[in-house]
Amino acid sequence: MWFWVMAQAKEGVGQEAVTAKRKQWVLQGKDQQVRKLCRTAQRYVVVGSAPTQVFWLLDADDPSVVQLITEHFGELWTIDTHGVVPQPIAEAVGGKTPG
Repeated sequence: MWFWVMAQAKEGVGQEAVTAKRKQWVLQGKDQQVRKLCRTAQRYVVVGSAPTQVFWLLDADDPSVVQLITEHFGELWTIDTHGVVPQPIAEAVGGKTPG
């Protein structure tokens, strides 16, 4: 299943706190956990966004990978998650819905 994880830094959260939380993530080996749980794990940053916004696109059978991200970063970020399915534009134009 594909998961779309959207995160926006909470009001008043500074870059130092964000950087420290990311370092903690790596030191705790959570990046390695995500690699093990996902066939694909990509992170995107919205250029020029204020507050900072990031997105993860994850392909995993185990939804606990989403929980891993939300529990670690949830105190600094407002996080919204969705299960998603790829849909070619041609299907969308034709009125077909996935699933």
